Parts: sequence; C-alpha cells; structure tokens
Amino acid sequence: MRLPFEVMVALRYLRSRRKAGISLTSFLTVLAFMLGVAALTIVTSVWNGFEAEFLDKLLGINAHAIILKRNGHLFRDHREVADKLRAAPGIEHVAPFVYSEVIAQSDRGVQGLAIKGVDPEVTVESPLAGYISDDPVVVKQTLARLRTSTSADDGPAIPGVLIGRGLQDTLHVDVDDVLTIISPYGSRGGRPRTASFRVAGIFHSGMYEFDSRMAYIDLREAQRFFRLYRNITGLDVWTDDATGSLRTVLEAARQLDPEDPWAFEVKDWSITNRSVFGAVQQQKLLISLFLFLIVVVASCMIMATLILLILEKSREVALLKAIGAQTWSVYVIFILDGVIIGVVGCAVGLAAGLASCAVLQQYGLRLDPRVYYLERLPIVVRPLELAIVCAGALVLAIGAAAITSLIAAGVKPVDGLTRRAAVRAEPKRPPGVRPLLPSAEDG
Repeated sequence: MRLPFEVMVALRYLRSRRKAGISLTSFLTVLAFMLGVAALTIVTSVWNGFEAEFLDKLLGINAHAIILKRNGHLFRDHREVADKLRAAPGIEHVAPFVYSEVIAQSDRGVQGLAIKGVDPEVTVESPLAGYISDDPVVVKQTLARLRTSTSADDGPAIPGVLIGRGLQDTLHVDVDDVLTIISPYGSRGGRPRTASFRVAGIFHSGMYEFDSRMAYIDLREAQRFFRLYRNITGLDVWTDDATGSLRTVLEAARQLDPEDPWAFEVKDWSITNRSVFGAVQQQKLLISLFLFLIVVVASCMIMATLILLILEKSREVALLKAIGAQTWSVYVIFILDGVIIGVVGCAVGLAAGLASCAVLQQYGLRLDPRVYYLERLPIVVRPLELAIVCAGALVLAIGAAAITSLIAAGVKPVDGLTRRAAVRAEPKRPPGVRPLLPSAEDG
C-alpha cells in the first residue's frame, strides 16, 4: 500500500542525517515527552491507589454517613428514627452509636483516643469485622466479649474493649489485659470519670491513624459509662452506593420530621474525613500540574526541532512548491513531523509508565504508616485518566507543530532557491579575511 505524499516526505525528513543537531533535538524531544507521560502515568496511578485505599479503609472503619441531632442534641427517640430510615430507599443498615474522646491508660503507657460504643450484633456484619479476623467464629467470639469479658485466669468479669494494633503497641498491652478509660466529661465537681475495660480483641485496618486512636466498646456499656441512659450520639447509616451516600441519606433524613425537615444533620464519609481525603486529592492535582510542565517543555522542543528542520529543508520546500506542491501539503508535512514525535513519545512514555506501575504493584514498596497512613504503596491504573494525559500531550504536540508549520508554508519558491543559490555561488575566502561588501552568507 502506497503512503500519501505528505506522509512519505514527513518520514524522510525525520530520517535525514545531514544535520546531527536536528537528530539530537528530535531524540531529546521524544525523550522529554516520554519522561513527562511516564511520570504522569506513575503519579496518577499512585495517587489513585491512595484514594482507593483511603476510601476502602475509611468505609471499613466508619459508616457511609452519620445522622446527628442539630445543635449537638442527643437522640431520645433513636429507635423510631432508625426504623424510618431502614424503610427508606437506598438504605441498607442503620446502627446507633455513642462517641466521645477519652484517655486510655495501662500499666506501661497512656494515650488519648476516640472511643465508640457500637452494637456487637450489627458490627458482625460490618467491614470492621474483617479487620478483626478472617474467621467468622473468632469475630463473633471477640465481639461477644465486649459486653462481658472474662480473663483467661477466670478473673473478674468486666466490660471488653476492642483496640487497634497501633494502640496496642503504644500501651504495650495484649488480649485479656486491663485498661483504665478516663473521661473528663460528665462527673460532678469536675472530677474525671474512670472505668476498667479488658482488651477483648485487636483489629488491624492498615491505617495508622485509626489503629492507634480508635477503640470500640459495647453500646450499653458506653451509655452507662457516659451516663446517657438510653440516649445515643447518632446513627451510623450504610447505603447501597457509598459515593452517593450523602444525597441518599439527606433525602431520607428530610422525611423523618415533616414539621422540621432540617431537624437532623447528615455527614457522609467525605465530610467526616475531609482533612485526610481532601489532602490526597489536592496533592494529586498539584503534583500532576507540575509534572505536566514536562510535557509543555517537550512541546516547546517540538517547535525548536521543526524550526531547525525548516531551516535545513528550505531549499527542498522551495523545490516542492516549484514543481506544484500546494501550500497546505507543505503545512501538513511539518505538522506530521511534530505529531510523529509526539505520538512516539506518548507511546513509549505510556509503556514505560505502565511497566513501572506493574513492577511497583508486583513487588510493592513499604511505607511508614505513621506518615502515609498506609503500609504499602498502592497502585490503581485508571484508563480514562491515562487517556486524558495522552490526549493533553498530543494536543500540545499538534499545537506546537501547527504554529511552527506556518513558517514552512510561508516559504516562497523564488526566495528559497535564489538564497541557497547565492550562498553556493559566493567564493570561499581564507579565514580572517572579510569581504568589502556583505554577501548572502552574511545574511
């Protein structure tokens, strides 16, 4: 199959070896495009992995959304509200909870943390159960010990507490050890309230922030400890779609009190964890923009490469026009040169980026969970984002080539041939000898 005239000439110009500078510039331009696309591929895949891991961990520890009373009021009719929510479309599970900040103290450490009272029967079916153990029997036994925990040596029966592995390392405790929970709220005379809890089990989510600063106790024990009687802090709500949970729960909450549609406050996972999840998204955007500057620089290098190519091929361009080539054909030839450079750079860069992501995903890269919240570097490749990266790089390449090709299209046959002929007709002179009159070689 015979290639079009413009494609044949464009490929021949790129293969030309008459000027080493042009070949080197073309190579550096392809290399710049490759590095830019590869870097963007790796970075977007890594940050996508962070987003996916954060979302998985957040929804494993927390519900999709929570419902609170306005102005910080406690729930007094939470059972009736929970029944109405369960009947709403899109709502899968509803569970009451009590939440407060306390201090946990052991014989070998002390740590401030958030404690949450939950219903063990509901927690068995929640993602939190998967962080306790893979064995459902062990999970049920561990959660059952939250209500009344007995030590291995038949010590006194006291309520149990479920803690994370990070908190276990901080307090230097193990299962069946006793912790003292101290709450500064609710006691008369300003004295703190204290209670003893036995470690019923250890959970490990992989997020250091949760593993080191979260603990769970039985809902009724939390109500007794904080003297809430039958009141609760709020309701945990799970929906059939985590990404649209805010809209689903808001619509259901407005139907709870017809006289006051705004009697309840709804917060989904993106609001309660805005500091962590928002930071990931902002950093991803900023780093991607900075790395995209590599592609911008590569597009400028395309302009430089084409300008050098036009200067070298000015006589050939003039000959093409003299034998009948149209202006738009010359324009297309040099645009194709820029597009070929951009396509090759994008293809090689995309392949290098995907290969790097595969290596990172296969062998992994350990992280400090106290800094990055995760234990390993996550990788998630999204084809749509890669397509956007490649499309943006190609648009810059085509734009740079289109602007520069106007110079080649504007070359006149007479100017190109007469200037080169004048240059060749000028006699060579010894070094250091200047002519009396300026020649064509002198410009």
